[in-house]
Amino acid sequence: MHAKIRAAAFLFLVFLAPAVAGATSISATEGKVLFLKSGSYTWAQVSSGQVLTQGDQLKTATGARASVTFDDGSRVDLSPGSSFTLKEAGPQASSMELKLGSLKAWISKSLNRRFQVRTPTAVCSVRGTEFGVDVDGTGDTHVQMFGGLLAVADTSGNEVLIKDTQSVDVTRDGLGRVTDASPREERGPAADARQLARREVDLRMSKEEVQAAAAEEAKLAEYQEGKALIDVNGDRVRVEGYIIRPAADQFKLVVLNSRPERFDYFFYHGTFNQALPTDMSVALRMLPGCLDVACPYFMTSYRTGRSNTIDAMLETASGGHLVDVNNNAVGAVDDVTAAYDPASASFASVATGRPFFTTLYDNYNLAFNGVSHQSWAGANIQNMEDGQALAPVFTNVTTVQNSPACAPPDCTYSEIGEGIYHDVVYASNAGGTIWEKYDSYVISDEGKIARTSDFNTGIGGRDFKTALLGWNFQTIVTASEFNGRKIDLVVEPKLFIRSGLIP
Repeated sequence: MHAKIRAAAFLFLVFLAPAVAGATSISATEGKVLFLKSGSYTWAQVSSGQVLTQGDQLKTATGARASVTFDDGSRVDLSPGSSFTLKEAGPQASSMELKLGSLKAWISKSLNRRFQVRTPTAVCSVRGTEFGVDVDGTGDTHVQMFGGLLAVADTSGNEVLIKDTQSVDVTRDGLGRVTDASPREERGPAADARQLARREVDLRMSKEEVQAAAAEEAKLAEYQEGKALIDVNGDRVRVEGYIIRPAADQFKLVVLNSRPERFDYFFYHGTFNQALPTDMSVALRMLPGCLDVACPYFMTSYRTGRSNTIDAMLETASGGHLVDVNNNAVGAVDDVTAAYDPASASFASVATGRPFFTTLYDNYNLAFNGVSHQSWAGANIQNMEDGQALAPVFTNVTTVQNSPACAPPDCTYSEIGEGIYHDVVYASNAGGTIWEKYDSYVISDEGKIARTSDFNTGIGGRDFKTALLGWNFQTIVTASEFNGRKIDLVVEPKLFIRSGLIP
């Protein structure tokens, strides 16, 4: 499975304002407020009275709030789901960073002190005012004045002054238009995010809807990663992903890719046979299957989706049940000859007839823009070659390669005497009217395609996973229904390794 991740350019927003010297502290809390001391790696829940120093961080959970008070009486209130860092607190300047969420600030008047707030996209300066800041999951910022005068600048240095009840949006594209609105009127990206929070990341959503829903979901993330890199086509892409637990027996992986001219995303939502353990990776490591004994955890259904916000690829499966595919009376048709062994943290050869349990699904469908490409419906399916149970739409599925040296399934292309990791899979019906193609690469952060010599540790094992951390996966999907368009997704392996999806 491939994933995409949510993307956003992390820029900065700065507010200037007054103050004098003294301690900065948490003056009030409500609900679960987490505190991370600068230089520490352990988050802890805090209450009122905690003194903050440079580099300390706060996170407010769903339904939680916190107030930070400065020595001159200035105050910042953090709304639920906010991520805040105190960057500086001294006699000449106070500054903070708001990566996500909302705050409202009351700034005391002073001519000798700067007050700064950073967000991904804007820079604002203030001396004596009341204002609010909302930052969504993409870094887009909405600034609302409640009284006073505020200078708002983007990261290119363009600046506007807003006052009284005016507001302005700042995105990666720069400053928006200044508008007049009542302070009580809810508007802007954060308001949109709250309205969209009722929806989860799914297909048939706009870029803005996906980003808003992802921002809400990511607050519950048990695993989360992100970085910027160059893809195989030389385009810069921001890759972000997270894994959440929507219900006790479910997991959901979301990956988003943001490029200057496009936005692609992926989700994988699975339901297991029982509630997942506290350490979700214990169950996720069992998804490929289990040697010798039946897996305690296996999926009974799943739903995956990929989209470029125009085209959609949807895969659904249900009726999941475990089958010992090495002993299911169909010979070597679906035997597993190599499998991951947790004891040795590596892939091991599996002798003929050694039990290997994996999940088969009674019902399956793969569709592109609503057109089914492959599907079946059965009951208690025991192998993937059962013609009575399976009724694929494809009547003549063919796998081809774009290089003479490529021999599926081990499709490493020869180039200057050495294989590179570029895999091409093409499938179609008998007449070629319905088709799909997958171009998959292993690439570096600079867009270089990996060679076989880059993984001389062998497949599997701790050394292999360490080597894999320096690379990324990219898959470009085209199909007969896409009218020449593509779904182009990059994912970094770190999220998969940490969560157990790569065992």
